[in-house]
Order: sequence, then C-alpha cells, then structure tokens
Amino acid sequence: METLEFSQLIEGGTSVASVEYPEMRALVISHLAGLKSVRWRVQNLGNESEGGVGFADLVDFLFDTSGLLNDPVGALSLTLGSEDEVGVVTRLREAFNVAIDEDGLDGEVRGDDARWEQIGLAAERAYRVLTENDRLNGEGK
Repeated sequence: METLEFSQLIEGGTSVASVEYPEMRALVISHLAGLKSVRWRVQNLGNESEGGVGFADLVDFLFDTSGLLNDPVGALSLTLGSEDEVGVVTRLREAFNVAIDEDGLDGEVRGDDARWEQIGLAAERAYRVLTENDRLNGEGK
C-alpha cells in the first residue's frame, strides 16, 4: 500500500497566516491534513516501525510541542491567526478528550476506529478554516 506524505494531502500548498511561528503553523496544517484523511490514519497511526508518524508522536506534537491542543487560546498569534481558528481547534481538542480516556484509546490505535470519526471531522473543519484564512489573507499559493 502506498504511503501518503503530509504534503500530498495539503490542498493548494502550505501557506501560513501572519503568525509568530509560521513554520509551526505549516506543521499544524500538515498534521490536520493527515488526521482528516481516513486513508492516512489507517496507513500511519501506530506504524512507527514502518515509517508512520505514530499515535504517540502525533499527540505529542499537537498537545505538547506545538501547545495547540493543550491551550488553543494561548496559540493565538503564535500559530493561530484568529478567533475562529481558536474555536475549531478547541472543538478538535474536545473531540480528542472524548476519545481518549484513562487508557488512551483502549489499546491498539487504528485510524479507521469509530472513535476517530469525530476527531477526523474536527480536524477537517480546523484544516478548512486555517487554509481558508491563509487564502483570504493572501498567504495562499
């Protein structure tokens, strides 16, 4: 099965809004592009040994490295450019919180697991808002 790269999933390029950390924003958009794709999730989540991102790395990036899901409001002007972006990222955080319980996702992580549906939908909305804001701000390619 062909492995999809993040760059193959981003529609229209990796433009960034006027934020303090545009490179981090581009990585956020890349991660959102993966999360919104069932095919990408099935191919990559939990497949660290096969070159996939892996669940732990993905969660670490979204919550800790970028701080995005840990504190969406705090990410405003750093990686997020507007209140509407904070809103959709907050909804993504809520989707993760519902899916992740005390035992993570109860064992093996599978990208096509029904618990990922809401995360995928929230990631799709966040991706759409961030990329559309980039386009409207003239940052799109």
